[in-house]
Order: sequence, then C-alpha cells, then structure tokens
Amino acid sequence: MKRLLCGVCVLAGIAGSFSSCSRSPSAAASRSAADAARASTRTALATLDLTYDKPAVVGASVHAAATGLPPAKTVDLAWGTVDGGWVIEDYNHFRGKKYSETTRALGRFPVDAAGRMDARFSIPEDYGGVHDVVALIDGKPVAQNGISVRPTFELTPASGPVGTLIELTVRGLGWRTMESTWVVNWDNHEVGWVSAASTRGSAVARFRATGPVGDHVAKLYTGWQGQGYLNYEQSPVAGLPRPQFGFRTTPGRAARAAYAEPYQPQPIPKTELQLAGASLALTPTQGPVGTRAILRGKGFEPAAPLRLVWETSVGSRVAESGFAPRDNVIAQVTAGSDGRIEWPVTIPEDVGGRHGVALRRGDDLLARAFFAIETSIVSMTPASGPAGTPVTIHLKGVGWTEYDNIYTATYDNAYMGYACGFNSQGDVVINFTAAGEPGGHLIDLYPGIYQGPPNEPQQLYRLPQLTYADDHPGNRIPALRFTFEVTPSPRRGTPTSTFD
Repeated sequence: MKRLLCGVCVLAGIAGSFSSCSRSPSAAASRSAADAARASTRTALATLDLTYDKPAVVGASVHAAATGLPPAKTVDLAWGTVDGGWVIEDYNHFRGKKYSETTRALGRFPVDAAGRMDARFSIPEDYGGVHDVVALIDGKPVAQNGISVRPTFELTPASGPVGTLIELTVRGLGWRTMESTWVVNWDNHEVGWVSAASTRGSAVARFRATGPVGDHVAKLYTGWQGQGYLNYEQSPVAGLPRPQFGFRTTPGRAARAAYAEPYQPQPIPKTELQLAGASLALTPTQGPVGTRAILRGKGFEPAAPLRLVWETSVGSRVAESGFAPRDNVIAQVTAGSDGRIEWPVTIPEDVGGRHGVALRRGDDLLARAFFAIETSIVSMTPASGPAGTPVTIHLKGVGWTEYDNIYTATYDNAYMGYACGFNSQGDVVINFTAAGEPGGHLIDLYPGIYQGPPNEPQQLYRLPQLTYADDHPGNRIPALRFTFEVTPSPRRGTPTSTFD
C-alpha cells in the first residue's frame, strides 16, 4: 500500500497529543508559536511528494518528487533529525538526556528542463518519529514534507532450553519522551526496559529464557518511567506498535552456574604527563581486582624516590558525610640510572570503574595513567538445594558512579531488586531465598542507573536496562548471569520465618 504523508499535519497532531497530556501551559504556548512560525515558512515552499510503503520503517525505499523547481538545477535532500543522547559530566555525574536539532544529507538529485525532480532514497537508520524532508537548491529550501518513522522489533531465537540467551533487536525507537522507553514483560512479569537513546534508535536487548518447559509470551509495551503502559490503546501514542512474541522453552538446560558476560573495552583517558620528555604506560588498562599490571616509564630523574598512588573515591551518597576522592600510596618507586621505570602493580580491591595510577614526587604530580576495574563474580553459594534454601552471591569491583554503582536483579525474568557497591567499596554480598519448582532457575544482574538529574522522576533508573551492551550511559558494563538448581524437597512443611 502506498501513501502521501503531510509532515505538517503529523507534526501538528503529535504536538497536540503531547500538549494535552504532558506539557505545561507555557511549554504549549512556546510550541504553538514555533509550530505557527514553521507552518508560515512552509506555506512559501512547494510540496515535496513522498511515496513509500506503509508503515515507514528504517531502510524502506522512498520516492520523492517535486515540480515547479528552477530548471537544470541540483537539489540537495536533507533529513531532519537530532543529535545527542545520554549526558555524563566529570565521569561521575549522570545528567539524563539531551538532544539538538540537526540534518543529514540524503543525496543530490538533478532538476530536469521542465522543473521536475525525481529521486529515491532509503530511510536512514535513525530515531523513530516525525522527520522533515527538505529539498534545497543553492542552500535554500524550495520544497518540504515529512515522514513518521515507525519502530520495528525482532526476537531471536524462538525456542531453546532454560538459559537460552534471547536477543530483541529494535530499530527506529524514538527520542521523544513517550517514544524512547520500552518495557519487556515475560509471562506478565516485568524483565526490564529497552532504550536506544545514544544509538540513533537501534539497539539489542538481551535476556534469558526461563521455564517451565512449554510456551511463554514476551510482550513489549511503551513505558515512560520503565513500567508498562497497559491501556496503551488510550495513550497519547496509541499508534505505536506493541509487539508480542512467543517463545517455546524446551527440555534441557543451556545455562552455566555463574558467569559474567565479556567486558567491552572501557574508555581510558590518555596518560597525563607533567614532566617534559617523560612517558608512562600501564598494561593492561582494565581487568578485575587482583589483576597484575606493569607500569613502564622513561624520562624520570635517576634514583629519585617517587610515590606510586592509587586514586579512588570513598564514602556514600546517602550518608551525611557524602563521599570524596582519596589517594592511597601503594608503593615507593625509584627510577633506574637511565631514568626508566618498570614496576609491577597488583590492582587493589576497590570500587569498579576508572582509577588514576599516579607517580608523585612529594606532593607534585609527575604522571598519571589510568586503570578500569571490572566487576567480577567471587561465588554463588550454594548452587543447588530445595526451595527455601538461602543463597548468597558475592561480587567484587562493583562501580561507584551515578550510572554504574548498582546492579539490578531478576529472578526467572521477574524484577527482584538492586544491589549497590559504593558504600562497601565495590565488595557486594547479595542474600536471597531460592524459590520455584525443581529445575533450573535464573538470577540475572543487569546494569542500572543509581540516580538521574534531581529535576527528573527517578522510577526508571533503578530498573534493569536490557540494552546495557549498546546504550548504557558512560561505561559499557556487562550482565552477570547465575543459575540455581532447585532440587526436590525431602519433605514438605511450613516455610521457616526469619527476621534480621
């Protein structure tokens, strides 16, 4: 099916929906003024006819045509969009999302002698929602229309045993508030949220198949604050899809008892040097606590005593005293007669994330390299037992920033809670009680966000972010996966009550 789409009408319709539900009077007035100005500008432009299959999705082919243009000219087609995403300041602070308007080139096309332009382009991999398409000649707009891009979802595989990793690929997620956050429910239990805030609308959400053997339902909802909007048919964005997928859990088990997914390379700043002609390098630059690294340098004063300092932060975000940076001297280093340094460094137990490794002469900084601590699994004990068994998970190297100092937990794809690593300097112990019928049960720890900007609601941030590998703000930290085997109970009785 083909259609012609009027960008002005779509923009006005969406603006009206949002102003009636979520905009203050002043914001609505500003928006109305902007819309009026934009509409006034458009009245002077020719109509750019856009024809494409309905609905418009990323990658779809679009036919663009216009008449009455200056003959024998060249048209530049521009795609209206935004740049931006998650905002991090000073490594530690998470400031939410920020976007600014921009354009992308779609191509250059000739105008024939009769003043007609006939062009084709593919919808870019970009955020969903309304996009202006503008024809420009010599840098000035001559024709304009718009396309509303609809998000798409694909889930693979469709079957597998307990522990099978499921990937939900999304494209065309919007950047606007009501189009940017989605929620995955598994058998009517919330698993977590899906976003593509910094990845131009495309990302992959990952979660695992749970039991029992048989058919299960994975349902996608919009959810502004990370909770599914159930009566979405009555929402301001009712026209968006809410796809539903079936998954068949088969006999057997694909899950390992405990593992951390592979770490992506962490962002490491360049070595800071305050000494002319000197160099310093730490190898490797990331790993778990206890990693054995080598610090190599040259150009230092021969035989001069230097302090090797590990830089960290200590404290808490909830205590009155707060938190502060701390320098810990971990070694006394002396350069050789040639001014070279080669020194083994064992990474101390500490919070995860980035740390400075500094060489100081007295209080003077000479050079600073950096190391990123990865979260590591110490143990899950026990790994099996009847329902009601107390279980303990022990982690080291959990982070401290506002965006990576918590892990959020699910049990059989149902949200369980979160664990914070800052107050215990990265050493985290989680206690819970095994539940369910005999068989394998999944405990998954996902990256979350401890807190957002103080002027924003906080409900979203302490929930599991399923698109952690692509779209987590700041560091790209992995999920941690565990499987507990519930065994048949030797006898059935009343569960024991415990009080801490």
